[in-house]
Amino acid sequence: MIFLGGALVLGSMPLPAQAPTPGMKAPPITVAALEGGDVTIDAAATGRPAVIEFWATWCSVCDELLPRMRTAHARFKEQVDFYGVNVTVNESRTRVERWVAREQPPYRTLYDERGIAVRAFGAPTTSYVVIIDATGTVRYTGSGGAQAIAAELAKVVTR
Repeated sequence: MIFLGGALVLGSMPLPAQAPTPGMKAPPITVAALEGGDVTIDAAATGRPAVIEFWATWCSVCDELLPRMRTAHARFKEQVDFYGVNVTVNESRTRVERWVAREQPPYRTLYDERGIAVRAFGAPTTSYVVIIDATGTVRYTGSGGAQAIAAELAKVVTR
């Protein structure tokens, strides 16, 4: 594990042959929901844009990003599906459940203990965000606490 500026660099995990980048189709994935069951993320099938943040309870950069995610959710929650994928590095399900209960993040929390989402999207670090439009095309990827999530979503949401 490598930490940079409070975020984990996920370089030790095997990545897909081609991680989706802006302009590419996002792979549909199914990941465990924190509360149980599975959740499928497939914007092309639902016809709704999606935001995916890869995060951890100990990630200070993710904490910095959280208010921006809240702002984006308040503005776009009726048009966009929001997902927070916990990368499960040095995390127990109980620790994540406590954090979610305390912080009430603005996304559906997924617990990626098998690394399905991390590998499918080639997530290089915590605080990594992927925005997918309603056709299933990746429109944005980025990391860090200062990402303009609402502005990026405004580019893909049709009113």
